Amino acid sequence: MIAANRRVVLLEYVSVADRIAVFGVRADWEQPQVVVLDVDRLDLSLFVAANFDSHRSVRDLADMPELWHAYDLLVQPLASWSDPGDIICLVPYGPLHSLPLHALRVGEAYLIERNPVTYVPSVSALQHSLTARPGAALEAPRRTAFFGDSQRNLPHAAAEAAMLGDLFGVEAYLGEKVTRQSVGQALATVDVVHIAGHARFDPVDPLESGLQLAGGDVLTASDIFGMPRVQASLVTLSGCETGVSHYQPGDELIGLTRAFLYARAASVLVSLWSVADDSTSFFMRRFYEHLMHTPGVAKVDALQAAILDTMEVPTWRSLHHWAPFVMVGDWR
Repeated sequence: MIAANRRVVLLEYVSVADRIAVFGVRADWEQPQVVVLDVDRLDLSLFVAANFDSHRSVRDLADMPELWHAYDLLVQPLASWSDPGDIICLVPYGPLHSLPLHALRVGEAYLIERNPVTYVPSVSALQHSLTARPGAALEAPRRTAFFGDSQRNLPHAAAEAAMLGDLFGVEAYLGEKVTRQSVGQALATVDVVHIAGHARFDPVDPLESGLQLAGGDVLTASDIFGMPRVQASLVTLSGCETGVSHYQPGDELIGLTRAFLYARAASVLVSLWSVADDSTSFFMRRFYEHLMHTPGVAKVDALQAAILDTMEVPTWRSLHHWAPFVMVGDWR
């Protein structure tokens, strides 16, 4: 639930010559605030390529804290532009789309510890997701569908979907039941759709990126762009690299996330890199428990709470375990 006195602060990043301009927007400001940061775009691009290349393993950020936190300045404007607890909506550009900006620090705390955070690929995409439907908030999710392990080779994905189905009192779709028809019907009729399994990103043709279904079928981004209106307020893609996209000239993202937003899903929960099975299962359970048991909770608050729960487990304090999960679109 979004309290009446809680603000939404939007940060949009724009490349200006060899620097980055950060625009801040708040409803109570008469005009946007602007800060120009001395961040070299080439250095940033090389950093992302070396450490967040989705086609290899992402380096453990805990092993390079000085290098990683040198980019804390990207979120420092929030120290004066927001209060703890305000909702932060980040609009990255270029290589910033690949970074977990919520895992940078504002003062002594990670941004995600200080504020709930959502992302959008562009301001126009934000407007699109906010108007997806009047009832985009999940005050009491009732209609749910959970899919897992379409290829029968990911037992953790099957266990995750079955566990979440039990949590909501519904039977999960597993293995050969994860079909184009069953997934499509769920997207068109229920509030929450959760798909645990293989996803693939095609860097040559991003529209061919997709979710692997039963029988070797693939639900591609191109297929999703052509779907009838998606009714789901939340689509969760629990797998490796489900949030990876390709940005084109004009900074337009192409991939699964953009496809679901275009098809009118209000928000999408995805991962930025290959994730660990045990910590992912724990994170997902806590996320949905917060959605179920906290009356009127906003999706972005449930996400923040689940990340903080995961961070508290001693063996999962590394950013590798909790930082890849991001919500894109409507935070309500």
